[in-house]
Amino acid sequence: MKPVFRALTLNALPGAALALLLGGCAFYPAPKIETPPAWEALAAPARDFQATPVAAQTTQPPDSQWWTQLQSPELNALVAEAFANSHTLKAAVERVLQSEASAKIARSALFPSLNGGVSANRNYREAPGGSSATTTSFQGSLQASYQVDLFGALRDNAGSANARLQSSLYDQQTVAITLVSNVITTYLQTLSFRERRALSERRITNVRAILEVLENQRRAGVISDLELSQQRSALAGQQAALPAARLNERQSLNALAVLLGRNPEGFDVKAQSLADVVVPQIGAGIPSELLVRRPDLRRAESDLKASNFDVAAARAQRFPSINLTGQGGSTSAALDTLFSSGTFFYSVAASAAQTIFAGGRLQAQEQLARGRYREVLENYRQAVLAAFSDVENALTAVRENNLSYGYAREAFAQAEIAYKLAELRYRSGVIDFQTVLNAQNAAFQSQESMVQSELTRFSAVVGLTQALGGGWDGMTPEPPPLSKLSDPI
Repeated sequence: MKPVFRALTLNALPGAALALLLGGCAFYPAPKIETPPAWEALAAPARDFQATPVAAQTTQPPDSQWWTQLQSPELNALVAEAFANSHTLKAAVERVLQSEASAKIARSALFPSLNGGVSANRNYREAPGGSSATTTSFQGSLQASYQVDLFGALRDNAGSANARLQSSLYDQQTVAITLVSNVITTYLQTLSFRERRALSERRITNVRAILEVLENQRRAGVISDLELSQQRSALAGQQAALPAARLNERQSLNALAVLLGRNPEGFDVKAQSLADVVVPQIGAGIPSELLVRRPDLRRAESDLKASNFDVAAARAQRFPSINLTGQGGSTSAALDTLFSSGTFFYSVAASAAQTIFAGGRLQAQEQLARGRYREVLENYRQAVLAAFSDVENALTAVRENNLSYGYAREAFAQAEIAYKLAELRYRSGVIDFQTVLNAQNAAFQSQESMVQSELTRFSAVVGLTQALGGGWDGMTPEPPPLSKLSDPI
């Protein structure tokens, strides 16, 4: 399977040309961000039921295809299909192409514009006395204009558009990471619902077998109708839970099909339970890496850079603008002599304009741009804090859910033993049926809790991976090729 996250460079302009083009633009003051020295959740002492390693104990962050660590060829194929067919991801690609076009439009203002034209005129004039004259003239011309970017307004606009292009690229990576996480989570939920449905069917079979024993005992007069009604109630309760289990499984499959860009009809997966996948080990890395490896934070920083360029562009609008224009061409009364000697003309002009009074509009525009920059700066700082919190919560969830799953497995094992012993003692006449019924319900509930706890353990690892940047390498991706465009409208 081809890699999904690639280390790429911005190909909108060659690096050297881009540096030269934007070299005189606004200085970007990188915000000061305080990062924690280490993850607090990793400092917690080890506890019982941690024979299964906690994923966060390794130091290496997730790689670009971390989902392969679940060791499920079926899941690998589903992820690849989602990347190929997801409409959400295709929409993100289109947004990148729109941003790239906007960046090209902004950069075009840095270059001269050249227009050409050809015209033909035929005039008829009738004088008093009946005389008339007809004249024909042809003219070809070229007109060039160029705005001297003396104060950097055009370069700042180009820098802003370029930063927003990078922002859209990071947003595409965020969409891709979210898509992978949703596919994996929905796949795991489907397996969990399928496993719980199968457990419900086995429980119905078990309860019905015991009911048959009780019915035989009732016909023999060994027990009363009370025990029989209790077991029939237990059977009806298990049968009532089965439709809900089938509904959850089908809805989860439908949701997975939509993530893959498929119609839900006829869609299914082969795996039957969470035992068909393996809990991956995901490293948290160091906190400072999070600022680089999370594309949503890189997007927020790119938005901040764009806002900084906007401030500089608004400030430059308050200075004079200088325009150079030139026009040249040829005029002739005959088309075949249009470019002959003596028919050429040219003109060159330069102009400067300065707004003297605008009612405070230009100053207000700069104030508006500065206010937006400060707003984006605070949003960026808040996003960083939220990202650190996401990782801390995910690390804690991995540790605690792993612990909870260990206890859930132990609870189920003991409940199973108690249920089997209670059934044996009841057949021997040592205990009453109510004790068997209580043990049976405890075994069913603990089994359900164990399956749910296992799904929560998987989901915690997926959540940690997403919080760490989902295996993205932190490099600025390149805009997608034009072949990614949909068919023309």
